Amino acid sequence: MSLSNPLTILFWLGIFGSILAKAASSYNKEQLLLYSFGIILGIFIWDITMASTSSIFRKILNARILSLITVVSGISLIIYGLYFGFQTYQIIFQ
Repeated sequence: MSLSNPLTILFWLGIFGSILAKAASSYNKEQLLLYSFGIILGIFIWDITMASTSSIFRKILNARILSLITVVSGISLIIYGLYFGFQTYQIIFQ
C-alpha cells in the first residue's frame, strides 16, 4: 500500500528529482536512464522491505512496547528540537 500512497509518491519524486538534477549535468542520456532505473529499483526495494518488516514486527509488538517506542521517539524529537533551536539561537544572536 505504501507504493500507492500519494504522499509517498510525492516524497520519492522529490528525492528522485533532486538527485537526477545533479546527475543530469554529468551523464549522457543512456547513463541517466540507467541511473534512473537504479533509483526507482532502490525505491521499490526500500518500500517492499519496510512493508515486510512492519508486517513481521506487527505480530511481535504489543501495545505496551508500542507506547514505550512512542514515548522514547517523542522525547528524542523534543531533544533534537531543543538542540537545533539552541544552535539557531546561537547563530542568530552571536
